Amino acid sequence: MTRDLVDKLDMYVFQKQGNDWKVSDKEWENVRDQLVTSRVNGGHPVIMVKDGDYSRNGEIFLQHHYEGMELDVKYLEKTLPHIYALWGRNVHLQTVIDKREVVFTYNGKKCVRRFL
Repeated sequence: MTRDLVDKLDMYVFQKQGNDWKVSDKEWENVRDQLVTSRVNGGHPVIMVKDGDYSRNGEIFLQHHYEGMELDVKYLEKTLPHIYALWGRNVHLQTVIDKREVVFTYNGKKCVRRFL
């Protein structure tokens, strides 16, 4: 990826600011680096089981390997019930949102988040 290609395609980096998405950077190197980062691991997050008997109650505790890319919270909250259906017990997932560590928990009825 070159400066000319980034300029020709009018590429940029954007981020959410409040409720809106805004252009945050147009430097070609940063655009290139953001594209590469988004394609690491095929664009899929790395999530690993940290504890399969969390709270000694058979609950599962998952940890997202945060590498600067946040998980999509809406998608995360829609996914946890499916993991619950497979596991049969509470599901906990630790990640980073807004530069703060947070644990999402689904208990079979609702998803809650707790900042650490």
